[in-house]
Amino acid sequence: MRKLLFDSLSDINTNTEGMMPTYEFTVTLDRAPVDDDYDRLFDAGLDDTTPGTEDGRGVLMVTRESASLSAALVSVCEDAGRAGFRIVGLQQGDLVSLKTIAQCLRRSYEGLRLIAQGRRGPGGFPAPISGDGWALYSFASACEWFVKNYGIAPAVSDDDRLLAAADHLFRARALVDGSTLARLAILAR
Repeated sequence: MRKLLFDSLSDINTNTEGMMPTYEFTVTLDRAPVDDDYDRLFDAGLDDTTPGTEDGRGVLMVTRESASLSAALVSVCEDAGRAGFRIVGLQQGDLVSLKTIAQCLRRSYEGLRLIAQGRRGPGGFPAPISGDGWALYSFASACEWFVKNYGIAPAVSDDDRLLAAADHLFRARALVDGSTLARLAILAR
């Protein structure tokens, strides 16, 4: 059972006088780093990361001081680019099954399935993000829906929502070229 939506993020310093907060998160790279890459990563400003490989994918475990989480994400993305890498995702838990949502909300799976189908409750439950036989939902969106309609849900912070959005943007960047992504930016308005 999940205690926090994103276990990979923690705000270590909380307004310690004269210090910026430190954010921890893990990004997925477009390739696994090899021996020659470690110096490039360090020289590009990623000396606050631990590069590695998980399930054959390159990752950077980041511990970055920054004025905000969004600034930390942008700076890590830029630094990774200077080192010859592209960030293709964030390791976080926003995409989940109805079963996981039901467990986190302490509801029955069947009851939640009926809510998701619109056969119970007020309707308007967020649609699944994937639709190829395995329905995965945005945990942040489901929690917001439950807060709005039932006044209950695990806490979902602004940082949780920002990480979910950033993960989707990193994945979009991996799918289309920069000019196409720039043209699609109008969709965010």
